[in-house]
Amino acid sequence: MDHPNAEIARAAWEAVAQGDAQGLAKAFSSNVVWHASGRGPRSGTFTGLDAVLEYLAEIGDAAQRFDMRLDDVLVSENKAVVLFSVEGQRRGRRLLTEFIVLFQIEAGRVIEAWAVPRDQYAIDEFWAP
Repeated sequence: MDHPNAEIARAAWEAVAQGDAQGLAKAFSSNVVWHASGRGPRSGTFTGLDAVLEYLAEIGDAAQRFDMRLDDVLVSENKAVVLFSVEGQRRGRRLLTEFIVLFQIEAGRVIEAWAVPRDQYAIDEFWAP
């Protein structure tokens, strides 16, 4: 049996990967904070469930293709780390990298997330105007 935080992290990741707003609403607190690293147009801090949902939806809408594959989930008492791979296409650009998302979990919900790619430069170039 998985640790409860592994189940929460997997549910959150699957909801993100499938664009499932209802699933995200179950996994994330209403005041969740999402931090996206980098200096590009998809970087920043997004506060509140609506802002995070909008941010994640824009990623899917802006890419011609943005496929994600779950690689591993690591957990502790109040954190979970999701390791996954991304393959994307946008405006003739191709993206192939790995991500780490650290979830802070309280009372069975994600309250904060930090998304960090293995290759930040590739992400910034992929999303450049």
